[in-house]
Amino acid sequence: MKRNLVLKIKIKNMGKINHWMLRKFKLVVVLVLSILVAGGIGTVGFVWAASTSNFTQTINQGTLSVDIVDDSWVTVGSPAVAMSDSNFSLTCLTAGNRPTGTFGTDTQRIYVTNPDANDGGWHIDLSGSATSAVWTSAGTDMDFNDPTTSGCTDSADVGDTVGGQMTVDPSTGTVIQGQLENGTTGVTAGSSDDYEEGVTDDIAIMTGAAESEDIGDWYLTGATIHQTIPAEQPAASDYDIDMSLTITGA
Repeated sequence: MKRNLVLKIKIKNMGKINHWMLRKFKLVVVLVLSILVAGGIGTVGFVWAASTSNFTQTINQGTLSVDIVDDSWVTVGSPAVAMSDSNFSLTCLTAGNRPTGTFGTDTQRIYVTNPDANDGGWHIDLSGSATSAVWTSAGTDMDFNDPTTSGCTDSADVGDTVGGQMTVDPSTGTVIQGQLENGTTGVTAGSSDDYEEGVTDDIAIMTGAAESEDIGDWYLTGATIHQTIPAEQPAASDYDIDMSLTITGA
């Protein structure tokens, strides 16, 4: 009896619970269906997360440039040209007697890159840091762009009272293809020329014609530098002058 009574109570209560749960379940179903129907007719909106992301990127056009690099294409921090020694002379040192140097070596390459920046060509010029620049020394300075008697004496040029003249001869050098190995068609070394203040302040040492590759890199080695030394120029080991490279698009 006790078992039956307990059982009846449990069954009766479960029936009430199940009936209550069924009503609640029906209510939930009705609510869900109502929301779905409403969403379908536009009164309630749903936003679903995108499964993809849009990535953007820009590759900027490079710049036409010139540099001095080593044989690993690394910029040389302090490039230099050492001229040959000369002896004190009572006469002007010209032609084959004047000191010489080499501009552009395998470890100091005159390097140009054109990343499609100038399709019409370009040229590299070598010039003094200023038209009034000189070979400085603790003693007597020496000029690099005085044409008087081929550099043997001073003229009325601006900024100094000393003689001397530098000659740049790129034609003795060699143009070599760079890292892209795209040949040297249309890329040439310049011609020999002398600096003359106000007349020839820049000397072209390397030129890329319009037919040269629009995307390419090249370097020059072996350009020759000469310096005419006036008579009785004082002996000294500290003569030096700063020169600059500039590249210009055609």
